[in-house]
Amino acid sequence: MGCGGSKNATVPSKGQKPSVDLYLALFSPSCRAVLMFAKEVGLELNHKLVDLQKGEARTPEFLAMNPCHCVPTIKDGGLTLWESAAIMVYLNDKYAKDPARLYPTDLQKRAKVNLMFGFHQNFDSSIGSYMAPQILRGQEADPEKAEKVRTSLELFNKVLEGKTYVAGDCLTLPDFSLMASLTLLDFKDFDYKSNYPCIKAWNDRMRALPYFEETNKGWYDMMKSPSA
Repeated sequence: MGCGGSKNATVPSKGQKPSVDLYLALFSPSCRAVLMFAKEVGLELNHKLVDLQKGEARTPEFLAMNPCHCVPTIKDGGLTLWESAAIMVYLNDKYAKDPARLYPTDLQKRAKVNLMFGFHQNFDSSIGSYMAPQILRGQEADPEKAEKVRTSLELFNKVLEGKTYVAGDCLTLPDFSLMASLTLLDFKDFDYKSNYPCIKAWNDRMRALPYFEETNKGWYDMMKSPSA
């Protein structure tokens, strides 16, 4: 079984394009995690852009599909799913040629992957709480929330010690989630490298993936826009 990297990328069964609709906003870290995963396994999805600022996630049609009015959301036939972790696990199990590569079947290895999905929730929450007011409302940085981000980074750096990826030696699903969340700190050049050598090494490794720039372009384009 291979570990991470595009050289091990898989393709959908029988080479056919699945008719899976992905409702997304390109700047959303959760959506970008799904995009990175899809590129890693060679899975083509039908992108359906949702303009959150225009309330397109709160239309009657969208709410009938997803009452939580959030992205990413997928429709695969009669199945609708939201929450990026659930989406990636489902798409990986159904469409990846080698599902165990990114989501191991070995119980102990899978437990470590699930642990990092759980870790991501708190990590993402601390970063989101700090960054969202700056990104969405143009507010000044909150020093107390910045300190919570540093605490999260210290913990993450400790978690990464002795590892190539977040759950061990192999690229797995939560790598995409944690990387997408980390990129939010680029909005104001929050330093997550100088004092966190394990994060820096992992960050460099993730950014070296051949699809990183493509799948995160929407976020960095938004950062460059005059309104950002």
